[in-house]
Amino acid sequence: MLSLALNLSLCRLRGLRSAFSITCLAVAMLAAVAHEVSVAQVILNGRFVAHTAASDAPKLPPGFTLPTQTAGVKESLEEFQRFAEHEQWEKAFKSLDAIAGKASAGFVDRGDGVLVPSGLLVRGLMAALPASGKSAYRLFYDSQAAALWDKAVDSAEANNLASIVSNHLISSVGDRAADRLGDLHFEQGDMDQAVAAWRSLVDYCPESKLPQAQTLSKIATALARAGRWNEFREIDQMVREKFAAENVQVGGRGMPAGEYLASLAATAESSPSASAQDLPDDFELPAETGESWQFRFQRKVDPATANQPFALQDVFGRSVANNFEVPTAVDDARAYVNLFGVQMAFDLETGKLLWRSGKLHQLQFQQARQGAAPERYSLMVHNGQTWSVERDAAQANQNGPFALVVREAATGKEVFTTRRSLSTWSILGKPYPLGDMVYVGASRTNQGRELAVLMLNAKDGKMLKTVTVGNYAVDQSQLYSDRISSPSFLFHRDRLYIDTHGGALVAMQPQTGQLDWGLLYDSPTPNAGHYYDYQPPRYSVSGPLRAGGLLFTKGMRASRLLGVQTEGPALAWNRPVGTGAVIVAADDERIYLGGDELAAYSLKTQELLWVSRLPQSADWSTPLVTKNRVYRFTSRGVCEVDKTTGDVLQIFRGIDRDGLGGALFFTPRAMVTVSNVAITAYPRTSTLQAQAN
Repeated sequence: MLSLALNLSLCRLRGLRSAFSITCLAVAMLAAVAHEVSVAQVILNGRFVAHTAASDAPKLPPGFTLPTQTAGVKESLEEFQRFAEHEQWEKAFKSLDAIAGKASAGFVDRGDGVLVPSGLLVRGLMAALPASGKSAYRLFYDSQAAALWDKAVDSAEANNLASIVSNHLISSVGDRAADRLGDLHFEQGDMDQAVAAWRSLVDYCPESKLPQAQTLSKIATALARAGRWNEFREIDQMVREKFAAENVQVGGRGMPAGEYLASLAATAESSPSASAQDLPDDFELPAETGESWQFRFQRKVDPATANQPFALQDVFGRSVANNFEVPTAVDDARAYVNLFGVQMAFDLETGKLLWRSGKLHQLQFQQARQGAAPERYSLMVHNGQTWSVERDAAQANQNGPFALVVREAATGKEVFTTRRSLSTWSILGKPYPLGDMVYVGASRTNQGRELAVLMLNAKDGKMLKTVTVGNYAVDQSQLYSDRISSPSFLFHRDRLYIDTHGGALVAMQPQTGQLDWGLLYDSPTPNAGHYYDYQPPRYSVSGPLRAGGLLFTKGMRASRLLGVQTEGPALAWNRPVGTGAVIVAADDERIYLGGDELAAYSLKTQELLWVSRLPQSADWSTPLVTKNRVYRFTSRGVCEVDKTTGDVLQIFRGIDRDGLGGALFFTPRAMVTVSNVAITAYPRTSTLQAQAN
C-alpha cells in the first residue's frame, strides 16, 4: 500500500487541501507506525518519486536504531480512528493529545523512513482534518487559543504566539498567530525562525484568509536576507506562476509580488553567500625537482617486517600493507601528524621537528589488526590548538578506549584530555568545535553499540551534556575485521546534523541537545566475525554537506547518495552510488564524490556528468577541490583533474615514490603531501619563481 500519511504531508506542504477521510488517514498512520508500508514517496519539484523497494523485497535489519515510540502511539491512533469514524471528535482529540504528550519519549516513523516527534505528527493530522473535524476542533479549543491571543502582549507576546502555533495552529487565530510570530522574529533579525513561522502558515493553514502572496513575499524576503538563495528561487517560481500580478505591501506601498521578488533576486548575484561552497583558487603544481624537505615515518617499505612502525597483521597473522591515510592538519606555520597517538609538529619552512608527544619506536604492531584501528584516529587544528582523537601509544595493541586530547599548536603542551575526566567513554569520530562548545561522538566503554553526543566545554573539556542518539546494530568494540562507524557533524543555521554512518541522519538543537527528527537509510551491518581470506572493504566517512539548498549525506556503508530538504524534512535525492564513494565537495553546479574513483553529479538534474578513475590512493584519502580543479594525492603522485570534464590534466610525481598517497594540503608557500610512509613539502611554483628573480 502507499504511504497515505506521507502523501498527506506532502499535499499539505504543497498547500493543497486533503481529500482523504479521517479513517484512511488513521489507517495510514497505523501502518507507518507498525512499519508495514511497502512503498514510500517523496516530492521533488512537484512530482512524486518512489524511493523504497517493492514489498516482496527482503527486509534488511536496520544498521542503526533511534529512540522510537510505537506501542503507546499505536494505541492512541487506534482510539483516534475509532472515535473519528463515528465523529466523536472530543474523544478523538483527546487521543491526539495523548500522542502529543509523548513527544519526549522518542520518534514516530512517518512512513517514509523519516522519524519525527509526536507533536509534529499531530500537527499534520490536524491540518488534514475535514471541514467538520476542524469546526469541532475550534468548538473545543478556540477558547484556549483566544485566551493566549488576548494575552500575547509585551514580554508574553512571543511565548503565547509560539504556544498557539505549536498547539492550536488550526484554531481561528492560528494563522494570525503564525503571521505575527514571523513578524516578531523578522524584527529581531532571526530570519530562520521567521521563515519557519511563516512556512507553518502556508503549510498547515491552506484555508487562511491572509493573502498567500503577502506571506510568500515575506518568506522570500527573509530567505534573501539570510542568503538562502536556492530556497528563495523555489518561492520565487511559485509566486511567478500563481501570484505575479497580485499586489503586496512593501515598506508601506503596494507593488506586484512578481516585481518585488524580481528586485530581491537581482541582489543574489552580488551576494557572497549565493555560492554553494567557498572554494579556493586553483593551484599550480610545483616543479618536479623542487622538493623542500621530507620526514619519513619508516626508512623503507617492507610490510613483511613486523617491527616497523606501521607494519600491521590481519586477524590471521598475515602481514598487510599500511594502506591508510595518516591523520594530518596544517596551519600557516606548521604541519601536524597523528601517528597512532604519537603526535608530531613540523616547521613548514624547514621541516624541522618542533615537538612530539611520544616516540615512534613505541609503535610495534605485532598483533592482529584490531589492535591498530587506524580509522579511529583523527586530527584537526582549531584556535591555535591541535585536537586529536587517540589512545596511549603504549596501548596501541590493546582494544582500549580512545580519548580527545587538546594541545597547544606551538609547543605541544597538553591543554586538556578526556582520558581521566571521561574515562568511561570512548570517543568516536572527529571532534566538532562550535563556539564555546565542542561536540564529539562517543560510546560507553561497556556499551559498544551505543552512540551518544557529548557536549563539552571547549576550554577545559568538561562535560556539559550527554545526548543519547541511538544504537548501532553491532557492538563497535567487537569489530575485529571491518571498520568502525564513526559519526560526522555539520552545523547549518540553527541545527547540528549528525550522520551516524550506520543508517541514520539526525537533526539536533545544538544548545539543548533535543533531537528534532531522524532519517533512516539502508546501511548493511558490518561483519563482526571473519573468515579465511576475508578482505575488509574500503569504507570511508564523509559529509554531511550543504549544496543546492539540500543537505547531502552518504553513509560509509550505504550505496545511495541522499539529498534532504531539511524543512519538513523530505527526501529530494536518493541516488545509487558505489559503496566506497565519499562526498568530497560541491559548487553551484555539481557535487563531487571520491573513493575508488572521482565522479561529478549535476545538482539540478542528478545526472552523472563524468567519472575519472585515478591511480590507487590510501584509504580515507580526500581530494582537494578548487574553483576549477580537483587534486588528489595517489600512489603515482598528485593528479590534477578538470572539474568540468573529469580529464586528468597532469600528474606531479614528486619524491615519495613508495607511498600509497594520502593527504594533500596547499599553504601560501608549500604543497604538503602525507602518505603512509612520509610527509613531504614542495615549494609552490610561484615561490620558486620569486626566489629565482
